[in-house]
Amino acid sequence: MYANSDLTFAVADGVTLDPDERGVYPIPSDSAVVAKIICDELVKFLEKKDPSLELILDAYLSANKKVLEFNQTSQRYANRENNGYSIGAATCALVCISENKLLYGVLDDCYISIFSDDYVDHPILKDYVADSAKFLNANYDWSKPESRKFWRKELRNHTFVKDGVSYGYGVIDGRPGFDKYLQLGEVDLKPNDLICVYSDGFIPLIREKDLIMNLREKPFTGETFDLIKDFSNKLNITKEKTAYFIKY
Repeated sequence: MYANSDLTFAVADGVTLDPDERGVYPIPSDSAVVAKIICDELVKFLEKKDPSLELILDAYLSANKKVLEFNQTSQRYANRENNGYSIGAATCALVCISENKLLYGVLDDCYISIFSDDYVDHPILKDYVADSAKFLNANYDWSKPESRKFWRKELRNHTFVKDGVSYGYGVIDGRPGFDKYLQLGEVDLKPNDLICVYSDGFIPLIREKDLIMNLREKPFTGETFDLIKDFSNKLNITKEKTAYFIKY
C-alpha cells in the first residue's frame, strides 16, 4: 500500500497471515487493510504541518491506535491466542522532504535509500527483522504454530534476550512497543538525489546499479515501468513490491 501528500510519502507492506481453519487466505487480508490504514493515517496526520522527527513518531503512534481499533473488530484478532497470533500487521517506511533535508521513519522490512553522484546507498539502517529471523530459523520450526506465535507475539514489538544477545523487531499491529524499533532520522539532500521508498520486494532491484542509474538520470516515462519489469524478470523476482522514486 502507499499514499502521499505534497512532499510526504508512505509505503506499507502487510505481514502475511496464516490461512484460516479451512486453509483459506482471507481476501481482503486483515494485513492489507492495516497497511492502508497506516499509509492513510500517516499522510493525513502530517498534512499541512512542518515535519519533524517528533511529529513523525506521533503520526506512527496515531496510526497504531487506528490499527488497534480495526483489529479489535476482527475475528482473527479475537482468536489470536489460538491461531499463532496471526493478526493484521504491517511494516512501513515514511519520508518527508523539507527544504534541503529528508526526514524519515522506518519500520523494516520496508526501507528507504538515497543515491547521489557516487551511487552509494544511504542512510544505513538496522535490519531488525533479518537478525531476528536468523535467530528464529536457527532455533525454531516455522511450520509449527507455536513457533509462529513466538515470532509474532514474543519477538514482535518486544525484546527477547538469549545468551546475552537481544532480538526483536517492530511492526504496526495495534500493540505498544513498536516505537523502540522505529528508526527516525534526517539526511541532507543534494541536487539530483534519487530518493527510494520501498517494500522488501524491491531490495534486489535497489542493488542493481544499472537500474538505479537509469531511474536517477533519465525522465520517468511509461518505459520506466517496462524497465523495472525487465529487471524483475531477469532476477526472477515474483514477490509483490511497492515503491516511490522521487528525484530531488
